[in-house]
Amino acid sequence: MKMFERLDNRVIVNYEVVTLSDLHIGGHTTTEPADVDNPVIKNADSYPIIPGSSLKGVLRTEMERLLRGLNMDIKVCDIFISGKDRGGCNKCPVCKLFGGNELASSIRIKDATANSKKTMVRDGVAIDRKKRKAKDGGKYDTEVVPKGTVFEGTCIIENTDLVIENTELDNKKYENFAKLGAFLSLLDFFNECSGSIGHASSRGFGEVKLNVKGINIITAQDYLDGNYTGKSYVPDSTEYRELKNNAVADWSKYIKSGKYD
Repeated sequence: MKMFERLDNRVIVNYEVVTLSDLHIGGHTTTEPADVDNPVIKNADSYPIIPGSSLKGVLRTEMERLLRGLNMDIKVCDIFISGKDRGGCNKCPVCKLFGGNELASSIRIKDATANSKKTMVRDGVAIDRKKRKAKDGGKYDTEVVPKGTVFEGTCIIENTDLVIENTELDNKKYENFAKLGAFLSLLDFFNECSGSIGHASSRGFGEVKLNVKGINIITAQDYLDGNYTGKSYVPDSTEYRELKNNAVADWSKYIKSGKYD
């Protein structure tokens, strides 16, 4: 059965992005001349935002790096390679999570909105590397969201199971919360090993931490019964820890199986 032919469950993950240093994710929100050379992207109410596409791209890249580094002969496609697999092979574990050339993404990350409109302007100057001094006319300024700002957003994971094919026995085994386990373990990996998004991370910008604020799991039966919030899981609770441990175990079984097609 195709991945999205039916709704088995839907997971709503409420997350926050806490800035540990100044953050710049650029964008022009108006056709009028900007007050600074490099403004941050904002929504219609002038609150800075982190586009869901930016966060999703960073997390996809981190997942690719992680799986390639496991020394388990896991085939992870290159979405930029030319040919029929450009945009994703549709079969590898990363495509099963984040989408491929002909496969919709199971993980949809919505924009995260800052809890404050406050921004700052940081001055910069372009350096002539040969002369080792400032270029003529090289001064510029960059708008940043200051350290300590909190962005809040939502991630939706559709149908959390992943299927392990056993061609020898001609059957299938379903790891029911594997996609959720992949996402939660990926957040931990990001926080411990990378933790940066946006512009000029090599200069100290964009250091962040991603936190889960709550999880809701909604089944098709819940929707039929009018229970549109499903079952809630709060971080630091026993139920949340059990859910996370089981989900991560499901993801680990799927990866170790090597049966991704």
